[in-house]
Amino acid sequence: MYSQRPTTETRQTSRSHRRKAPLQLVLILPVALQIVIAVGVTGWLAYLNGKQAVRSLSNQLRQEVALRVIEYLDDELETSVQLNHDNLEFLQYQANLDDLEGLGQQFWRQLQRYETMGVIYFGHTDGRFIAAQRLQDDETFLLIKRELFSAPAEVFYVTEEGEFGEKQGNIDDFVDIRQRPWYVSALEADGMTWGDIFPLQMAPRIDLPVSTPLYNSADELQGVVGNNLTLVAISQFLQELDIGENGGIYVLERDGQLVASSTLLRPFLLNPDGTTERIFATERQASRMQESSNFLLGEFGSFETIQEPHQFNLLIDGEPHFLEVIPYRYSQGLDWLIVIVVPEANYMAQIWANGRNTFLLSLGALALASVSGVATTRWLMRSLLQLNQAAKGIAQGNLQQTVMAGPIREVGELTDSFNLMAHQLQESFAQLQSLNDALSDSESRLTQFLEALPVGVMVHDAQGNLAYINQVGKDLLGIHYLPFLATEAFPEVFQIYRAGTPELYPIGELPSALALQGQTVHRDDLEVLGDDGLIPLEVWASPILDQTGAVIYAIAAFLNVSDRKHAEQQLIHNAFHDALTDLPNRTYLMQRLEMAIQRAREHKESQFAVLFLDLDRFKIINDSLGHLVGDELLITVAHQLKQLVRSSDLAARLGGDEFVLLLEDIQDVSLVEEIAESVLMEMRLPRHLEGRDVVLSTSIGIVIGTGDYEKASDLLRDADIAMYCAKNRGKAQYVIFDSEMHIQALKQLQLENDFRHALRYTEFVVYYQPIVNLKTGGLVGFEALVRWQHPTQGLLPPGSFINFAEETGLIVPLDSWVMYDACRQLREWRSHFPQQEHLRISINLSARDLGHPQLLEDMQDVLTEMQLPPHCLALELTESLLIENIDSTLRFLAQAKAAGIHISIDDFGTGYSSLSYLHQLPVDALKIDRSFVIPMQAERNQEIASTIITLSRQLGLRTIAEGVETNLQRQWLLNLGCTFGQGHFFGEALPASEIPALLCRETLMDEDFEMS
Repeated sequence: MYSQRPTTETRQTSRSHRRKAPLQLVLILPVALQIVIAVGVTGWLAYLNGKQAVRSLSNQLRQEVALRVIEYLDDELETSVQLNHDNLEFLQYQANLDDLEGLGQQFWRQLQRYETMGVIYFGHTDGRFIAAQRLQDDETFLLIKRELFSAPAEVFYVTEEGEFGEKQGNIDDFVDIRQRPWYVSALEADGMTWGDIFPLQMAPRIDLPVSTPLYNSADELQGVVGNNLTLVAISQFLQELDIGENGGIYVLERDGQLVASSTLLRPFLLNPDGTTERIFATERQASRMQESSNFLLGEFGSFETIQEPHQFNLLIDGEPHFLEVIPYRYSQGLDWLIVIVVPEANYMAQIWANGRNTFLLSLGALALASVSGVATTRWLMRSLLQLNQAAKGIAQGNLQQTVMAGPIREVGELTDSFNLMAHQLQESFAQLQSLNDALSDSESRLTQFLEALPVGVMVHDAQGNLAYINQVGKDLLGIHYLPFLATEAFPEVFQIYRAGTPELYPIGELPSALALQGQTVHRDDLEVLGDDGLIPLEVWASPILDQTGAVIYAIAAFLNVSDRKHAEQQLIHNAFHDALTDLPNRTYLMQRLEMAIQRAREHKESQFAVLFLDLDRFKIINDSLGHLVGDELLITVAHQLKQLVRSSDLAARLGGDEFVLLLEDIQDVSLVEEIAESVLMEMRLPRHLEGRDVVLSTSIGIVIGTGDYEKASDLLRDADIAMYCAKNRGKAQYVIFDSEMHIQALKQLQLENDFRHALRYTEFVVYYQPIVNLKTGGLVGFEALVRWQHPTQGLLPPGSFINFAEETGLIVPLDSWVMYDACRQLREWRSHFPQQEHLRISINLSARDLGHPQLLEDMQDVLTEMQLPPHCLALELTESLLIENIDSTLRFLAQAKAAGIHISIDDFGTGYSSLSYLHQLPVDALKIDRSFVIPMQAERNQEIASTIITLSRQLGLRTIAEGVETNLQRQWLLNLGCTFGQGHFFGEALPASEIPALLCRETLMDEDFEMS
């Protein structure tokens, strides 16, 4: 071997090659420049086109947003108008305008239906007012009622049934509704009109009112009905609109005051004292709203001059923004502006990001081209060197050579044949190894994933054999290894049953079997037998297909749903049972009653009975011993009722102290009466609670049910009527309903309506019975007794309506009126008859009056207004009233006594008061009941009267005898030491017009005095 020396020609060729550009540079530079230029031009064109597209898109988006806002405003305003129209028809043709509570309930139901309505109201021409109002949390509702113009407005919470609930308080400074803008504007417009946006008195909110006058068929004004649209609802809608990341939209009035805004949930200011204040858009400390509104003022001079849509581009804080303003008008003069402000950056952000990406892509492309060129050049050079070495190797006899083929055709032609087989073998082997590794890794991850799942998973092959089951599945099925089982053997081997039956689950309906047929199924009706009993399962199964769509596997996931099943059953139980007593509740009872009615219709001979129970005097037990004791008593009663009825019957709790028994398949009414007697007897037994024996009774109303009833509520209504009849007859008894009771209930309802009308229009008159000195016959005062001048029944005595007034609570406004009118009359008599300044007026009070928290304050206000000294007023309270709530009564009497007002115990000797309380009561006089005075021949009555007089004398109290009808009675009482009296002997109760004749007399015992 030897080396050949280079010739001259060879050296010249070598120097020529060194002067030419290197192969690496020739390959790298053109590719890199092409990539950079192509990406740069493409990015610049994309930026220009994107910017134009953004402007078009922005305009289109703002137009779409504006249309949605206009459509929403049209819908909400039309809803408000339509609601007013519906209420107008309802008040004209269906409603009783005097039934304020009924109107309030109707308005509450409408608030439930229309979520954007804040207040619905109606104002009478006489100043009465009723409204239903939604509070800020959208879950609390109030009813505001003003029964009398002179009275404050009363505010009540609304119950879930829409009835008047707990009283929240009074609004003493409630503005006369006839002076409210919405009332006045409706009358001025003589039709529907929009009012000015105003802040609410009851909640931090601003509303838009719409109101309409109401006329009767004689075209006489009855009042004004209206409703308020909450502007917060509009702001909430605007916030939900997609107007870019930082875009905003707001609505304002022509004077610039804000109506709604997408950036302010409350389009108003809330002052520290709780009052609200309107916002002017030009003064709002929010950059976009203030800048855009001031820009519009600068462009147009006034918001009033904007009469058509306009679009602008403006700078806010140095950033370009799109601005669009659209006038919005609605019927009856509503005229607003819709303003949309969107930063251009919201849409250009992606364009700028694309520009940055283009620049980075250019740099990346350049780097990639350089690296690729270097690598490619080296690769080409390596191929040539390898080809040279391979040629040497072949020359030396080594045929096991492979040469990397280059991209140059000439080199490729030399190396392709040489390298083809070796290259293909090496490439195939590498691919096979890679796929094998990937498959192993995938199988490992899949197994780990399935084992980590909290549900059981099993896989079946195409023949139905179990191929895999994870550990959770093994635990659920009670196995420790993978058994070789076909799908058909599953129900028998693992004891799989259809839920609720003793039958094994059908093989063909198993989720895995259906999945092998190509179905995706879900089942929750499987139960598997475990160590602790049956376990309910929920199963999902799906087929696994190959590339041709053939099923090759079925996979099933199954889960123990015992806890969920138990929770579902508990929820169902709770939905139909009372939480305290665990008795069926009203919902369950109503379903059973409907079923009983339906059964009675289908089987005419079938009868059932409903017993409505109300515990007597339960409230006293609850208030005196506490609610925990009351709850324990209710639980005890519930347990006893369940024991008293048959297994086929039902004992349910309606609520409070009301229970219902449903007796089905009764053959004779005697069975019902027998059960009712058993209940009464059981209730009378003493119960030992909190260390004391509690005696209870109940009143029962019974209805014999037939298929003639239409609804379950009718059954409860009639049973309730019968129960109240039992209470009125003395309690602790049962009454079976008849049709006459329903008629009486309707009459009672009519009496209540007439009574409310009488209160409103002052149909009552006060009669005055003289109270005299038994010795001299001199007049010392009067007892004020109310009479009802009924428009159709004439003058009614108090016995025909006082009990009803106390039950309904209407006795409070009645007694308040009597006190006012009697004090007014006494002031008039004192001014005309100065010699009678010692006269005292006696007013009867009820338990309802004592429950009124402002009773004493109201009495003092009346005395102050009438300029009467406190000793001129005497309050008469019965014995039973005094002991009903002795602690609170003592507090009130002490306060009244300290104020100088006289106190008398009326009908003394007929009640149940304990003498131990008598010395504690700050009273001035005892009134002897007429029953101890009129039958003078009864020695027992004489002894009682004598005892009362002696007792009062020892306690330093005055005595006043009622029912004195003869001079013999007067003389007898006088001899016993009684000081004063009243009765027909001195004069019966007279109207105020006849009293001056008595005031002129020195004594009422003259023989020539003619009794009226």
